[in-house]
Amino acid sequence: MASVEDLKDALRENLDRNGKLRTLKAQLRADVFTALSNNSEADAKAAPQISNENLLLNELIREYLVYNSYRGTASVFLPESGQPGVRPFDRAFLASHLNIPEGPNSAQLPLLYSLVEMAAKGRTQPPQPRTA
Repeated sequence: MASVEDLKDALRENLDRNGKLRTLKAQLRADVFTALSNNSEADAKAAPQISNENLLLNELIREYLVYNSYRGTASVFLPESGQPGVRPFDRAFLASHLNIPEGPNSAQLPLLYSLVEMAAKGRTQPPQPRTA
């Protein structure tokens, strides 16, 4: 008969293998952060005003997190960074403001991918999506 420790190990391995353990941990961190944040109105009032530059950077990060389905990370990142829940800029504005050329295929990828590829290749053309 399996011991309690054996059952715990098997459950942990199963959850880890199918990716659920990582999701559960991320959700737990998000819930803990939310609970701690909601406990102090003074902390919310003392939060510094977010700069326009940080708003832009945070939107690039938000787009990346959403694209990759990092929901737990995004749920912690947005309130922790002070980013508004409603997007302050749309993708077209970000691409235009950051001089990122948009092609028909680049719209499928987050703008961060375009910036990284453009910087790596020293070019001004948007990246092509990878086909698997």
